[in-house]
Amino acid sequence: MVECRLREFLESKGAISDFQAGFRKHRSSMDLVMKLSQAVKDGFQRKQSTLAVLEDFRAAYDKMWRNMLLHKLNKQEQ
Repeated sequence: MVECRLREFLESKGAISDFQAGFRKHRSSMDLVMKLSQAVKDGFQRKQSTLAVLEDFRAAYDKMWRNMLLHKLNKQEQ
């Protein structure tokens, strides 16, 4: 329930980057793999280097302070 409310809130505020695709409606992490692949191909054709930084925040939600999150969500709704 909290995760659903948080996701809806962040989506409504535009607070999630377009580069975040996993676990979002109508988006897939595969979309970003295809974009990265195309960027590499385009750079190669232009004889340019392509730099990619990939980060995986495993279990990030499990480590967050849920009471503070709920407090902030309630405050935003008022």
